[in-house]
Amino acid sequence: MTDVESKKDLQIDEAEKLLPLVLEIIPGHAAEGLIDIYEPGSYAAKSLRKLCNRTLSKKNLTLEEQLIAEDVARQLEGGKLLCRGQEIEGTALEFAVSEQTEAGEKYLYVPIRAIKPQEGGACPDYD
Repeated sequence: MTDVESKKDLQIDEAEKLLPLVLEIIPGHAAEGLIDIYEPGSYAAKSLRKLCNRTLSKKNLTLEEQLIAEDVARQLEGGKLLCRGQEIEGTALEFAVSEQTEAGEKYLYVPIRAIKPQEGGACPDYD
């Protein structure tokens, strides 16, 4: 177990596992993403990838959410989902951090970036 993993384990104690989970999938380097809230207990046994797929397959999106979902889909064409610089293999609790609203309500937060490698960089071969 690395230092980062042990700090995550310390940050999320048993009581915090009963908190709601806020999953945000952010396209590229945008500031805002597609947000989904999971009730306590509904995410515990599910992989983070399955939760992301569920969020991305939602049908009742607002116009703004539809635009964000389209941006995410474009990034995923040849790209991948990352959380804190790592691919999202594992459970949501492995990546979650405890946060608090201005009203003092605690929740777990998992920010996911949909990143597509930049194109270009290689010069074409002119024969």
